[in-house]
Amino acid sequence: MYWELIGSLLASLGGASVIIAGFAHFLGKIWLERISKQTAAKYDAELLALKAESEFALSSFKTKANAELKNREEFNGISLEVYQGFFKNRVSTYLELLKIKNAYTTKMNEDFVTEETEDWGNAYYSIYSSLRKLVIENQLYISNELEQRFSFLRMNAADYIKEADKTEGYSTGYGNDSNITQEQLSRVYQKLATETYQEMEDFFNQLDADVKKLRSRIEMDKNEQTV
Repeated sequence: MYWELIGSLLASLGGASVIIAGFAHFLGKIWLERISKQTAAKYDAELLALKAESEFALSSFKTKANAELKNREEFNGISLEVYQGFFKNRVSTYLELLKIKNAYTTKMNEDFVTEETEDWGNAYYSIYSSLRKLVIENQLYISNELEQRFSFLRMNAADYIKEADKTEGYSTGYGNDSNITQEQLSRVYQKLATETYQEMEDFFNQLDADVKKLRSRIEMDKNEQTV
């Protein structure tokens, strides 16, 4: 019944229904094309905006990256220059320390005059004075371990150095004979040598260990340069 009614209605319309259907199809096609173009235009605009935003972000990133790279290159260049200067000064300092150690070994163990006169105190004080001056002036270039050993030595020697300075000062002030003053100082220096001998030995043992590390580092640098 339902389908018959629809069929009758369409029959009554006749050719008009075909025209309407065709027109509707035509309009639908136009609307579809228009919607498609609008949608495509919208997405094209969004795509262009996104592309422009991405290109700006990329350009900004490149600018910052180049600036950062330049800063790091300059920093690394300065750091390398500072390090090379530091290492050169460290090697120079340790060479001077080795000279003092060799002088100490000669004076305390090999010098005939020192042994004959038993003037260990004066020889020891002379070495200690040279060592103290060198380390104080170049403390930045020695290892932490060696600096610690020196601190122990200097701390234990401090009272004897003050006693020697007082003895010399009083002797000069009172106009004492220089030979008497020297005898008094020799006794102080002998106590200095006796009481701080082990700290001096510990210092030189650490010096040997540091020099061994420096020698290994120098050999390593040589091998890297020849590769």
